[in-house]
Amino acid sequence: MDGVKCTGSPRIEVVALTPELKEQAVETLVQAFKTEETTVYHLDTENPSTLKRMAVLDGLFVRLYLEAGRTVLAAMIDGCVAGVGMVRDPRIHLSKIRVATLSLPNFHQLVLLYARRPLRFLRVMWAAKSPKDLTKPHFTFEVLGIHPDHQGRGAGKELMREVQAMVEDDPTISGIYLNTGSERNQSFYESLDYDTLRIVDLKAVKIYHMFWRNPAFG
Repeated sequence: MDGVKCTGSPRIEVVALTPELKEQAVETLVQAFKTEETTVYHLDTENPSTLKRMAVLDGLFVRLYLEAGRTVLAAMIDGCVAGVGMVRDPRIHLSKIRVATLSLPNFHQLVLLYARRPLRFLRVMWAAKSPKDLTKPHFTFEVLGIHPDHQGRGAGKELMREVQAMVEDDPTISGIYLNTGSERNQSFYESLDYDTLRIVDLKAVKIYHMFWRNPAFG
């Protein structure tokens, strides 16, 4: 990973992401998602400029979450941000004014990011809409990205379990919703007790909608 020498230590520590780790986190997300099925479907990830624009978008996303006090977790392996988890709590709102303020200077880059395959992007956004019948309030696991150098070492599982533990501590939260465009990820989430609610088939890719029910709810 850029700027950090990783030895591959198996010890994983999940921490709250700090501003000092933001650059590493953004690089991890770009590398994690550049080969993800839905990303490849609607973005030209073989183009270096696309990866740079993905970094701009991820940077904005992480910054907004940190400023709002939403949960952003890092799975650390020997000083490296091996994985990033970002969770939306419906009780913590992002300021629309702040979103616009940070987005406007990069508006041109964000438009170019989706300009090559706009219809595919819109199809993915439609297919990824969460089911309306989910019991509220619930958390949404909006991002889970593991750097390719560290995949298969348990970083994703540790991030998922950390969030599940947070939810179990609050019996007012019904559970955790997420979606994925990967059948392999679907199996991974099911191993952590997520249920597949529905599958939206876009032919080229499928979107799996999944939910983990909080055993402490109610």
